[in-house]
Amino acid sequence: MISAVLLIITIILSKNKKVKPFLSKKILKIVIGIEIVGLVMSVGELVTSKVLFDNSIERPEVDEGDTTEELEYKAYDKTTDITVDVPAVLHSKEEKENLLKKAKEEIDETFKGDNDDLDSINRAVVMKEKYSDGMVKAKWELSDYKIVGSEGEINYDSLEKDTIVEANVVLTCEDLSDVYSFSFQVKPLDASSSYGLDYHIKRTIKDLFDTDDRTIELPDKVGDVEVSWSKKYTYLGEKIGILGVFATVLMIVGQMREEKTKKEKYIQSLTSDYPQIVESLALYVGAGLSVKNAMYRICEEYIRRRANSKGAGFEGILRMCKEMEEGRSELKAYEELATYCPAKEYRRLSSMLINNLKKGTKGMIEELNKEEKEAFEMQKQYVRIAGEEASTKLLFPMIGLLGIVLVIIIAPSILNMQSI
Repeated sequence: MISAVLLIITIILSKNKKVKPFLSKKILKIVIGIEIVGLVMSVGELVTSKVLFDNSIERPEVDEGDTTEELEYKAYDKTTDITVDVPAVLHSKEEKENLLKKAKEEIDETFKGDNDDLDSINRAVVMKEKYSDGMVKAKWELSDYKIVGSEGEINYDSLEKDTIVEANVVLTCEDLSDVYSFSFQVKPLDASSSYGLDYHIKRTIKDLFDTDDRTIELPDKVGDVEVSWSKKYTYLGEKIGILGVFATVLMIVGQMREEKTKKEKYIQSLTSDYPQIVESLALYVGAGLSVKNAMYRICEEYIRRRANSKGAGFEGILRMCKEMEEGRSELKAYEELATYCPAKEYRRLSSMLINNLKKGTKGMIEELNKEEKEAFEMQKQYVRIAGEEASTKLLFPMIGLLGIVLVIIIAPSILNMQSI
């Protein structure tokens, strides 16, 4: 079975050292899950089509309609595909008569369309091809197609007076047919209704344009109805105003998203710099430097490499040191660090530095070492999350590539099997 072969190949590829780095556990689980579903469906189809098939075809119910079955037969040591049309079970004579009766009742209800009754038809009529939920076919014949078209439309230009039109409908339900006949009266449109007024206005204007005059005067009266004219108000100004508001909202939303993205990248940069800052601070304080001098030393190292690589966390430390050089107190500078670097890690560092300044350096190195370990663990977690997000984004392309690889591997085998 091809599904089983595909599953085996997928498992083998997942163990391959060259392919394994490109398949995360999440992607592999999804692919294997899909292959297992395909295998189960293949087994189910094999059982129903080969093992349990008893050489009989069940006809669909009447309301299900005709269907087709895809079969294959074997003869002369050769297997051939064949499509068999399977007609639905036929109705009984009584059922067919009831369906024809129902079709006639449906014609009585729907034929008039938007008209009030069959004696005053002046709008399109409804002539459907099927009735009784599609069980009865209808073939329409009208006595005057100049007045009423084959789609039920009224040809008002050909209608000068009240006209009687005969309708004959051949209704067919399977092998039983019946003819339903009735008549209806088509009346010319008058201007007393909005629908009729619209027709007469268009016809009047059309007649006015049949002259050679370069300018025409629109009528003040059509039939017995007085008409006033003006050019259509397009609401162009309002549309432009709404478009401007919509564009403004989009710009605001876009700017907010851009600001959010910038802030996320800034926080990410702060978090990325934090382990290095804490490590350097612990190293210098452990070597005997004061916290203030250790900060200055960190800034000096950062300035030397700043041209090649800038970091938001180091920029915050640099700003803090410059303010201390300009005369700001050490306590105030440490308090402002949490403002320059609005991340929770730097708030902890700010609190640690302030406590050290107030209570002394006892236990400072231990706290910094502990903070350093936590920072590196957090950095590992961020890297792992970023890797999982990247692998999720690559999921669908990887599935597509896997499908192509499987086709390349399996297609030659299938072609060889068919040629044997």
